[in-house]
Amino acid sequence: MAEVLLCFHCASADAEAIAEALRGIVQAPVHLRDERVLGRDFSDAGTGEQVLATLRRSAVELVVDEAATASLVATVGGARRRWPVRWLATPVVARGRIE
Repeated sequence: MAEVLLCFHCASADAEAIAEALRGIVQAPVHLRDERVLGRDFSDAGTGEQVLATLRRSAVELVVDEAATASLVATVGGARRRWPVRWLATPVVARGRIE
């Protein structure tokens, strides 16, 4: 099966809940990363973020079989969170472990 890097971009306050929801149903490691997003799409921004034109977000990433994508997106949709979540799936061409 093809693998994808599944990434959820969310409000930092929602990152732990999303990560825990995913961790409860997959064996893959779940990576959390804080991000600062510069841009002009303020549909998900709070008032302070709009003033600064900088969004504070978190990325929640994991590598999974492509067939699991829809199920995992639905899991995040049902997770306890306050803000919208954007997601993307990127094909994994190769990966490994270097020791």
